[in-house]
Amino acid sequence: MHQKIRIGVLLLTFFVFHNLTYAQEHNEIEIQGKVVTIKKGIEEPIPYVKVKCASSDHVAITKEDGSFQIHLHELPDTLMIKAVGYELMAFVVEQEGKDVVVNLKDGSMLKGVTVFGRNLGKHIDLKDPFNVEKIGQDELRKAACCNLSESFETNASVDVNLTDAVSGAKKIQMLGLDGVYTQLQWENIPLIRGLSTSYGLSFTPGTWIESIQITKGTGSVVNGYESIAGMINLEVKKPSESERLYVNLYGNKFTRGEINVHGAQRINDKWSTMTFLHASNQFNETDVNKDGFKDMPVGFLGAAMHRWDFRGKNMESRFGIKGTFADKDGGQLGYNSSSDPTFPKWGASFKTTHLEAFGKMGIFMKNRPKGSLGIVNQLKYHQMNNVFGNSTYSGTQKKWYSNWIYSDIIGNTNHTYKTGASFILDDYSQTYNDSTFLKTEIVPGAFFEYTYKHLEKFTLVAGVRADYHNLFGTLFAPRLHAKWNPSKKSALRFSVGRGYRVPNPYSDFNSLMASSRTWIVDPNIVPEDGISSGVTFTQKFLIKDEVSTFSVDYFYTHFLNQLVTDLDVSPNEVHIYNTTGTSFSHAVQAELALKLTKTFEFRIAAKYYDVKAEFGGELQQKAFVPKYRVLLNSGYKTRNKKWEFDLTANWVGKKRLPSTASNPIKHARPDESVDYWVLNSQITYRMKKFSFYIGAENMLNVIQQNAIISADDPFGPYFDATQLWAPISGVNIYAGLHFDIKHKKK
Repeated sequence: MHQKIRIGVLLLTFFVFHNLTYAQEHNEIEIQGKVVTIKKGIEEPIPYVKVKCASSDHVAITKEDGSFQIHLHELPDTLMIKAVGYELMAFVVEQEGKDVVVNLKDGSMLKGVTVFGRNLGKHIDLKDPFNVEKIGQDELRKAACCNLSESFETNASVDVNLTDAVSGAKKIQMLGLDGVYTQLQWENIPLIRGLSTSYGLSFTPGTWIESIQITKGTGSVVNGYESIAGMINLEVKKPSESERLYVNLYGNKFTRGEINVHGAQRINDKWSTMTFLHASNQFNETDVNKDGFKDMPVGFLGAAMHRWDFRGKNMESRFGIKGTFADKDGGQLGYNSSSDPTFPKWGASFKTTHLEAFGKMGIFMKNRPKGSLGIVNQLKYHQMNNVFGNSTYSGTQKKWYSNWIYSDIIGNTNHTYKTGASFILDDYSQTYNDSTFLKTEIVPGAFFEYTYKHLEKFTLVAGVRADYHNLFGTLFAPRLHAKWNPSKKSALRFSVGRGYRVPNPYSDFNSLMASSRTWIVDPNIVPEDGISSGVTFTQKFLIKDEVSTFSVDYFYTHFLNQLVTDLDVSPNEVHIYNTTGTSFSHAVQAELALKLTKTFEFRIAAKYYDVKAEFGGELQQKAFVPKYRVLLNSGYKTRNKKWEFDLTANWVGKKRLPSTASNPIKHARPDESVDYWVLNSQITYRMKKFSFYIGAENMLNVIQQNAIISADDPFGPYFDATQLWAPISGVNIYAGLHFDIKHKKK
């Protein structure tokens, strides 16, 4: 009965639509705006102005209110503005968007023009040879988005799940594969790697993010030998483009509070700088599912970053420092890490210190107009100390990363290439209980990537890289990407490539320590080796002059060698070992994004995962990976753009669970979970400098009952807090505000 009511609520919510019209011809990039002139401080629209695209025959004429709409083939592009009594103007449009404002001056006074674009919500560029899904701030602000792990709630390509019932940590999945197979970067600098794998998603505040680019399958060889399942790259807000002052406040019913403050200073035409500050705290203990354990750890997380940007005639540079500090306590109610050691409480404590210095430089060659050299460097120190009951884990990572990239053309712009070299030095020191593990990885590498373009319809990218690992020898990774545009509104892409991953079992799967399982780790672990291939198709079309998109993709990943975390041998043990047995992933996703009117949009996506590996000689579906998932998202904005309403529903199918059949009946669990819906919503009210938002997560109050096995005897042999397949804390209500002061327009 309850399931029928839930489904009824979803149907009523999502299937009340505006009237549909037939699809019409449309190019993929839409620019909307208006042409005005300012006389005596008063803005006046200019009607009947001719706006023409320089690269095509597309023309628009402004209306009585000065507004216009024009479609472009690709960006950047140039618009020509022609009006009687004004000089002919030409200016470059660099990003897709609406709300473009052109200040047209009298011919005798004309000096320039300012173009303002909007950061889009979600977009796939049909010209890019890589199938990159770009998420902008419009999409990110559909949810609270407190940190990176919460930035994918409205996205179908990335799944996010809790890792256990005590740490509050989240992990991502792409193509049905664990997040360790996804390469995460920020501005092409490694973001989460090594010891930060388990908890690093919470270290990047959502308000720092300008946009996210998601690539499925193997990415470019320029970025390294990893990215078996995909790559996620963040663009952090830039000093030259950001607010003079920005403040975000957030709080929820579970007494979690956050504050984010950042500000940009433009020193002169060449130099700009920006400072980011973040603080969050879980103030009180909560136990919604009444198992005697905190649903979320209590404690503090702080992060800061300071960056500089330099833009010269023949050189650009970005550099800075950032750091994160976290101190949180989970486990049974009443536990904290400063308690008396004899205090009979099962506790979990998480202490992390992360420090980083980074630098990027781009040099433009004077004697090679299309040639440039890019240099990326990163120094990182990451230290963590965790406690899980009677088990302790500590680890330290010291890292140096360097990547040198030279790009140029061969004859003409139809033939381009990138080549260069990279270097990684990773020094690890880890201790788990009484065992110590020391490891130093030294990995020099080289790469070459060639790109061929034909008539803007076909693009081929062929790359190869070779890295020499001091512990495991040569890692050879060839990759191929191809893109064909059957029409101006569609793109068909194909990719295939090889990727590797060097495991760190104790840090990669740290959450598995939240149990009484004995760890049995093969001492001869070698890098994972996988081949990923995929095909994607994207079609754009028009409904009521608004762009809608249909996309479908299929990816097959085959592991030649995979690290297996086997929880099926015994409910009291976790076995970690390499296997060359059968291991693969079939992932299919179809998504329809409808822009029904200027103010209403709707998105539906369905996914199928067939992810299997051999466990105990038997080919089985990977545990905690559902075969089917569905995402529904709708958004509505009032015409004056002051009110925004967003609603997202995720249906998660049944998941295979590790066997607990040998446990006593009291501590045994089914071998399969049930399916469930998670419903989230947010309402935003925007003013000139302020915006206020209120939202609810898990509105159907889905709670996994008895999520922790043997919660009443946590020091006993059957305790396990890692068998998590659904939410544990019920409905969450939150509210917050954004405040910003922008730079004065020049």
